[in-house]
Parts: sequence; C-alpha cells; structure tokens
Amino acid sequence: MVNEPEIVDVVVVGGGGAGLAAAVSAAQNRASVCVLEKQDRVGGSTNLSVGSFSASGTRFQARKGIQDRPEDYAEDMVKFDSKLLTGDAPAMRLLLARESAETLHWLESVGVAFTGPFLEPPHRLARMHNVIPNSRAYTARLQTTARRLGARIITGAKDTELITEGERVVGVRAAVDGEKREYRARGGVILAAGDFTGNAEMRHEFLAPDAAAASPINPNASGDGQRLAMALGARTRGMNITFGPQLRFPEPPKPGLLSRLPTWRWLCKLEAAVVQRVPTDWLKPVVKSLLITWMSPSPDMFAQGTVLVNRDGERFCDERTSTGSLAFEPEGKGFLVFDSRIAEYFNVKPHAISTAPGIAFAQFDDYRRGRPELVHEAQDIAKLAEMIGVDRENLAKAVDDQGFVAPLYAMGPLFSTLTVTEGGVCVDDQMRVLREDGRVIEGLYGAGGMAQSGMLLKGHGHHIAWVMTSGRLAGRVAAGRAGVTV
Repeated sequence: MVNEPEIVDVVVVGGGGAGLAAAVSAAQNRASVCVLEKQDRVGGSTNLSVGSFSASGTRFQARKGIQDRPEDYAEDMVKFDSKLLTGDAPAMRLLLARESAETLHWLESVGVAFTGPFLEPPHRLARMHNVIPNSRAYTARLQTTARRLGARIITGAKDTELITEGERVVGVRAAVDGEKREYRARGGVILAAGDFTGNAEMRHEFLAPDAAAASPINPNASGDGQRLAMALGARTRGMNITFGPQLRFPEPPKPGLLSRLPTWRWLCKLEAAVVQRVPTDWLKPVVKSLLITWMSPSPDMFAQGTVLVNRDGERFCDERTSTGSLAFEPEGKGFLVFDSRIAEYFNVKPHAISTAPGIAFAQFDDYRRGRPELVHEAQDIAKLAEMIGVDRENLAKAVDDQGFVAPLYAMGPLFSTLTVTEGGVCVDDQMRVLREDGRVIEGLYGAGGMAQSGMLLKGHGHHIAWVMTSGRLAGRVAAGRAGVTV
C-alpha cells in the first residue's frame, strides 16, 4: 500500500555531496525540497574523500596574484592523461572550469572554509583548494543550510523507483520505515546517488576483471542513479572506465588528527584564517596525518625495487604494471617488502611514500612514527615472515634476486581498492538527463558521479569540484522548472 503522495518542488535522490548541494541550491531558489537518502546518515563518498577542490578564477588565486582562465584550467585537466582524456567530454569539462570558482565561493557562503591554492602539476597554475578541516565539513555545512532553508532530509529511503507520466518524470517512490511512499516533484527529480563502485553486478558488467574484483572504498555506492536513469533509456558514457584499482592501507585503529577535528562553522573559519597566515611548512605535520591515513603508496616504490607479496608471501605479479591483480589473491591482502636502501631512499627529499601536491609528503619515517602497526622491521627473512604471518620459504623466494640488505622491512597489510568509477549518464549544460537519441528526459536531472557524461576526472580536486558544481546547477534549474526562482 502506498500512502498519499507528498508534493514538493524538487526531489533529490541521494544525500551525498552532490545531493546536498542540489538541495541547498534549490532551496535557496525558494523551492520546497525533499532529499531521499538510503543510508541512516548523509555524506556518501564525499565524507570519504580527501576534500580538495580545484577551481579557476577564485578569490584565493587573486589574493596571490594568480591570473587564471577557465579555458586554461580545462586544457590542463586533460594533461593528466592526454591520450585518454582528449575528447572525452570537452563541453562538460569547460562548463566545470567556468563554474568552478562560483561554486567554491558559493560553498564559502554557506560556511565551508578553504585554504590554498596549491600547485599540482601538470596544472600550470595553483588551483587546488583544500577544505578545512576535512571533507566532512562539506556535509556538515550543506546539511545544516538545507535544513535551515526548510529542506526535508529523509534517511533510510530504500528501493527507490521513478514515477513517470507519459515521457515525463514526476516523482519518486521509495520504502521508508517499511512503508511505500510517493514524493511528487513539480520541478523535477535530481538523481545524485554517486558511482557504482559498491555494486558488484555492475562492476562485473562494465569494468575490467581486476577493477571488478577490487574492494570499494564506499560499499554503499550502488549505482542507483545510473540504474534508474538507464531504465528510462538514458545515454551512458565511460561505464567501463575507472582509474584504479589502487593499493591502499587500511584506516588506522584510531582516527588521525584531521579526522578528529570538529566541523563547527566558527571553528572552520578560524582554522582557515590561521592556515592562510602561517607558512606552509607549519602545516606539514597536520597534513601528514591525512597522508598516512588515506593516500596510496607511490608507484616509485616499485621502481626502486620494492616487492609486493600476497598473504602467503608469494610474489604474484610484475609490480610495475599490474598491482591491481592483488584483488585475486587470498583475502585480497598483500605486503610491501623492501630493504634498508629503499627505506633510506624514501626518507630523503623529494622522495616520498605518499604526497599531497604542493603541501606535504609522507616519508618512510612518517609512516613508522604515525602508523607503527603498518611497519615491520627484521634482520632476516625468517623473522620478517613471522612478523607479518606469511610463509618463510615463499617470502625468501620472492626477494631472492633483489639483493636486499638488512634490516628488512614490510609495510601492510594493504588491499586492492576502488575509489570511484567514472562512468555515468549524459546530461546537458542544464543538468537534464539525455536519452540515447539526445532528447531530454523531461523532469529528470543528474548531478555528481552518476552524471559525468563521459568526462573523465583525474587528479586531486576535480571530482569534488564536479560534485558540488553539478549539484548547485541542477538544484537551481530544477527549482526554476517549478516556477519558484528568485
């Protein structure tokens, strides 16, 4: 049985960064808004991100005398992988570049604080802005603002279905507290449910085997937006593309300093003011807390001779080309094994195990101090094998031809993980979802990772920039369709 429908101007499916941005934007344009989030709390993959936001033409750049153009920003984004990214979705990339600064300033207006900008090559200019104190600040500020503006945020909304009349989407049906409920939308429905890294069926349908077998960073990213749109004939692009899988260490037993900092609005603004005024070197100890919590080990470790072994101590791949195959090993678990020479190499600038471009780097000793549970040291292979719980003979064979010099080290465990999928439905510059023939699906909008239109985002800060920008635009347009814009 379905209860009487609730009628609002805009219904948003998904309570992550894109969904909350869409809700705030629509509510600021005087729309009544309802957000449907399937989990018991909002935040989604945004809460799991580093939180960097890359933008062109910001007040932060102007303060440092940086003159930037969106066209240059869009051009530099392609340089992260020119062969793959050239021609992927140039119109959407330029839209993102042109709207990025306004989105960042809009986020500031609701209380999100930033510092920067920092340089990340191949960008020619400093464009990476870092959120203060961590990515949860996006969720905290947007959620608070949405509720203050009257938006309803309903958690535990599962089994969502789109409601159509003819060829127009008019609402959403969902199960809330065990009851089927309908939410009708005068202006439109915004799908903002993220990527499909947590959907094993979709991973195996669209991705390469090693990516399909990897563990998702967000197991709740189940591709609901793509599924709902595809059922109505939406065009998709890039569904087979993901940058990864990546090797990652598990989170520490206790959260790092940045993860523990409160996201109170006044405190974030104070922290941002302080950070802007202190030398970058003063920030490095704090940022290293983030690096040793979230970042992957550098591929340069393998170029220097580090060996990757599985749970049984076996070397199972050519680490320089295919570490993603760790996903097929027992428990998907492995260890980095190296010697004193390599450890010393990654203790001397500019060499680092993990790097935050333009800000800080984490070297071997930073991991040894900050993540002691991951670093194991022994004088011989037998002892090292015992410490990490692998077969001694297998480990000895794995490093036999490496010429390792004691002491020997292992870092781990680590796992093959998938952070985000790039594929999604196609939208126009109004965030309206498009059919296979290019026509608009009336009443349906897309935002965030499920609506990248084939645009491939590589490098820090680009995904968050798209999540927030597409959400802001989708909310404004949907509100306008309801006839309630300011």
